[in-house]
Amino acid sequence: MKQSTVLLLALAPITCWGATAEEEALQQQLDQLRQQLIQQNQALHQLQARLEAVKAAGATNTTAAATGAVAGATAATAATAPQDSATRRTPEAGRSTEDLMLEQHNVFDRALTLDFGLSYQHYNRKDLALRGFLALDAIFLGEINLDRVRSDQWTADLVTRYTLNDRWQLELAIPYLYRNTNYQSTGKENSSRDFEEQSVSDGGLGDLSMAVYYRVLAEDENWPDLVWNLRAKAPTGKDPYGIEFNTSASGNLNTPKELATGNGLWELSTGFSLVRTLDPAILFANFNYGHSLKQDFDDISYLPGNQPGSIQLGDWYEYGLGVAFALNERFSLSFNINQRITRESEQGSEGFDMEKVTGTDANAASFGMGSTWAITDNLSMAVNWSAGLTTDAPDYSIGLRFPYRF
Repeated sequence: MKQSTVLLLALAPITCWGATAEEEALQQQLDQLRQQLIQQNQALHQLQARLEAVKAAGATNTTAAATGAVAGATAATAATAPQDSATRRTPEAGRSTEDLMLEQHNVFDRALTLDFGLSYQHYNRKDLALRGFLALDAIFLGEINLDRVRSDQWTADLVTRYTLNDRWQLELAIPYLYRNTNYQSTGKENSSRDFEEQSVSDGGLGDLSMAVYYRVLAEDENWPDLVWNLRAKAPTGKDPYGIEFNTSASGNLNTPKELATGNGLWELSTGFSLVRTLDPAILFANFNYGHSLKQDFDDISYLPGNQPGSIQLGDWYEYGLGVAFALNERFSLSFNINQRITRESEQGSEGFDMEKVTGTDANAASFGMGSTWAITDNLSMAVNWSAGLTTDAPDYSIGLRFPYRF
């Protein structure tokens, strides 16, 4: 018994030491695990902080970029707003509208335009001449003559327009005319039933014209497109003064030996034209005034020999009104009315005062229709037709034009 007790007492320190050593080992492992856990938590917090920082930085950049874009757009709009309002235009016109503007107005967005045209005019006049007197207020005693004049005129012209900028444009027109006139009169072989007739044909260069156009207003929401023009016409054609006449055997029919292709005088004219777009219609109007300069000629009489004198053609006023519709991108249709009122001309032989020439005033009015067709991006075709509303206007006329834009 004593021996067992002594043995237990001897082993107790060893047992306690073993327990203490195991406890310390476990404690060390526990401390290591705790340290690793702290490090992992720190790494986890660091990663979380970096992730939030990256997200915050991305959102800030996106917002800044969006804000910068909006600010840039706003600044650009603010910067260009005055310029846009200062040079405000209607939406870009289609080809049909552009062709119509070229035909009735002016187009300033093409540097060079060559416009070739062909036109035909027909006149038919009948005059009843009574030479005698009334007996007993019922019976006419004398001669009754019926004169008829039919005239056909063909014109080919080339118009060149050069645009300096969006305000100024220059124009040069070169015409060539061919005329055929048929004269008829009663009295052949002294018979009141038979007609005698004679036809005269002639052709040549017409009167050249030069013009300058200035765009006063560009069309916007409140104002129409307004263009001012100044034109000078040179007497390059054959003038009608001093042309001798042929007389028939009966003496009833007098016909000129040749026909004129110009008026023989310098002419200046000015006016305005305007266009207003009211979708789908386009309204256009123009007003012009012309004045001819007095000119001296070596011969102003149709009688044989020279009779020098002066000629002063009457001033004229002209207006036009119309409406057009752009049916599609390349085709348009228009309607118009035009009227020109010409005052009496004056003439005077050398050494005598100028006198008005009775019957030289005129009132020519016509109603017309037209269409334009854009054949290609540069070439177009315009067709015009008009009918005379007064006796001084052509009975009818037809025109065909081919403008080519560079």
